[in-house]
Amino acid sequence: MQPSSPTSPVFSEAASKTETMAQQGTSTLEQLQTPQQVELLDKIDELRHQGLGHHGISLPQLIVCGDQSSGKSSLLEGLTHLRFPTKEGMCTTFATEVVLRREPDIEISCTITPGKSRSPTERRELAKFKRTFPSRESFLFESVTEQAKEQMERGARSSRVSIFEDVLRVRYSGPELPSLTIVDLPGLFETELGGGSGAERVAELVTSYMRDDKSIILAVVVADNDPENQKVFRYLKDFDSTGARTLGIVTKPDKVERGGDNEKEMMRLVKNQKLPLKHRWHAVRNRSYATKDQTPAERDEAERIFFSNGVWASFPSQDVGIAALRVKLSQVLLEHIGRELPELITAVQSSIQTTEVGLKALGPVRDTAEQQRSYLMGHAQRFQTLTNDALRGIYSNPFFALSSLDEPATTRLRTEVQNLNMAFAQTMYVKGHTWNIGSTHGSSAPVPSDNYSQAFLEYNNEFDKPEVISREDLNSHIGELVRQSRPSGLPSLVNPLVIGDLFKQQSQHWCKHAKHHLQRVFKAVTAYVEEALGSLMDPYTCSMLMLKQVRPELDRRWRSVEAKLEELLVPYTEQDPVTYDPSFVYQVEELRAARYASKTKVQAGGPASASVPFVFGAGDDAQNYRQSAEHLLTESIDNYANSEILDLMQTYYKAIFISNIATLGIENCLIKDLSAIFSPTLTAGMDDDKLSAIASESEDIRHERATLKHKLSVLESGKQVLFEHIAMRPTIRTTTKPATTSLRSSMTPSRSRTQNSRQDEQERRDATPDAEDELSRQLDNLVVTPPSPASALVRSRPRVDSGTGTPTPKKQGRRRSPFGWPPKYDVPRATVEDASDDD
Repeated sequence: MQPSSPTSPVFSEAASKTETMAQQGTSTLEQLQTPQQVELLDKIDELRHQGLGHHGISLPQLIVCGDQSSGKSSLLEGLTHLRFPTKEGMCTTFATEVVLRREPDIEISCTITPGKSRSPTERRELAKFKRTFPSRESFLFESVTEQAKEQMERGARSSRVSIFEDVLRVRYSGPELPSLTIVDLPGLFETELGGGSGAERVAELVTSYMRDDKSIILAVVVADNDPENQKVFRYLKDFDSTGARTLGIVTKPDKVERGGDNEKEMMRLVKNQKLPLKHRWHAVRNRSYATKDQTPAERDEAERIFFSNGVWASFPSQDVGIAALRVKLSQVLLEHIGRELPELITAVQSSIQTTEVGLKALGPVRDTAEQQRSYLMGHAQRFQTLTNDALRGIYSNPFFALSSLDEPATTRLRTEVQNLNMAFAQTMYVKGHTWNIGSTHGSSAPVPSDNYSQAFLEYNNEFDKPEVISREDLNSHIGELVRQSRPSGLPSLVNPLVIGDLFKQQSQHWCKHAKHHLQRVFKAVTAYVEEALGSLMDPYTCSMLMLKQVRPELDRRWRSVEAKLEELLVPYTEQDPVTYDPSFVYQVEELRAARYASKTKVQAGGPASASVPFVFGAGDDAQNYRQSAEHLLTESIDNYANSEILDLMQTYYKAIFISNIATLGIENCLIKDLSAIFSPTLTAGMDDDKLSAIASESEDIRHERATLKHKLSVLESGKQVLFEHIAMRPTIRTTTKPATTSLRSSMTPSRSRTQNSRQDEQERRDATPDAEDELSRQLDNLVVTPPSPASALVRSRPRVDSGTGTPTPKKQGRRRSPFGWPPKYDVPRATVEDASDDD
């Protein structure tokens, strides 16, 4: 199978050496992996550790999947020389990321990467987990796994959780290790003893990794069981049906009976004939229970002897053994990363922009008193501007925008207050008085019944309807008051004290109505202030500002409003009625004249006049006046006095109280100078203790800022490394046009073929022995020139033939290389150009 087209010279070099190095063992990995490749792997691992996968960025990775007891742990032991937990039953309840790096000193460090559903507090707790070991012998993998599980369980929201999305990260560095990163997933199993749901949760965790297109799946199967019968292969059919992302690993081949049918089927599988995969199959022989105490060297030697005998003796060495697997995995991972680099760069750039926006939203650092004061003064200035506009009804700022007409206009303060004042006035007309006089249909107050506002409906539902009473019954009630309130001296027609008592009874609900209205307006003002401050600063600072400064000032204003309400009620609840309005006498005379006019028309045989001026609590039925006119001539002096008292009380019952509540209570005591509750002047004079309590950053914000800064640093450095590898992509030129087409087809990654297709291809090659010579001539004519910073500036530099080492004659009209610095995010793949077209 021809190697796939490399995307970088370092990957091309690795591909050309793979087969040779598979025969030489682990020590040759140093030649396979250049320092640039190791740096690239480190950056991708660091990006993964920063949780980029939680933000929709998939990173290239190798994942190990297999059924329980498939030899997965023993396989990882052979690859890493670390003792993985191998006890019976479910060993791990989370993914384990094993990072191997070639470094002079041996060190093993274990940390936990929190899952995306963890809260900031849980993330900080999990970040405290760290275990370090100076040698492989001191590293107790099983103990670390148990400790990590306990740490994860402490932060779990439910004690029933047994499978975690957190990742245990084990970084193992040493002088004889390959630079490789593998994610080990819990083993799949069918059912759980006791009827638990552990199998479903394990399957959910494993499939979340398998469905990721950036994951290369290492499918571990047991040799003595048909892969079709193993659970991992059922998932492969769902998530990688073509086998393009899968490398199959056959374990326990020594358990298969030699010479039997099972051995033949196993060989067909390993030869990539039975179940073809793009990355083919690989066989390894792990430790058994009897050899569990073997050293890594003894284990590798026993494996080498096994694959040197029987049917394995003639099998390609690059497809068997743990040493060859290390080389193959490094090759597969590097090639996979190379293919994903352009898309990864785009994703990293997008994450950089998102991180920068997050940092900007946190605002500047606020460690010193000067920084804190500057922060608050800037926001105070913006709050004053918003509040002044809100009180004037100027809603041009985006803060006042409404997503729909049905949305509550909490930010439009003047509109909200106006609507509430109108609802209060309407409610006072309809339900503010105790009696509805002379009508069974409610008050004749001028309320627009066809266009009630939501605020009026809310107010109207809060209070009961007035009592309906006829004028005769009310006159009788007044007569009782008169008889119980006779003063000394000559009897008078009208006792002014009775007018006051009657008015107090008619207006006894004013206090309840007014207080409800003021509370509703105060609630609207408070909601606006919280909304405005919340739009300017982070939640913690906003809550502290409300607690330390704004809420006390709003409470003070509310106490002032309550005092003003008591003051406005005093003339109507504690004092005798007094008015100096010149129109008062005129309105009384007009009301009296209307009653006498009605009487006169009745005596003349005409209809009673209905043009009576409106008064609170008066009915709109002219029948009442008709009845009064009929009895006017025969009514006693007491009845006449009672009617006079009623007319005087109704005339005195005016709407001035409504206006006083709106102007003196709300405007003057509550919303006047509302912007002053948080102003630059107030901030400038604030003492340092109060300033620190309000404007200093919370622990969550400090942690978030540090996390975002570190993440941004990792992203920026990672992007630089990715750019450098993209910039090293070569430009390939050929001397003849037919050779270009042939080379392209030969460099295209070929899919896994069946045994018959490979035999047909071999027959065609045998029939045309000159094909290899033709390919050799094409390779000799290749011109490969990786661009460099110097070559990007000096484009006239002569190109050097890779075969002869001599300069190629400079040609006229040659097109410029499309690669420059800095590279674009959507850099194209390696291009193949025909030099003959330049002439």
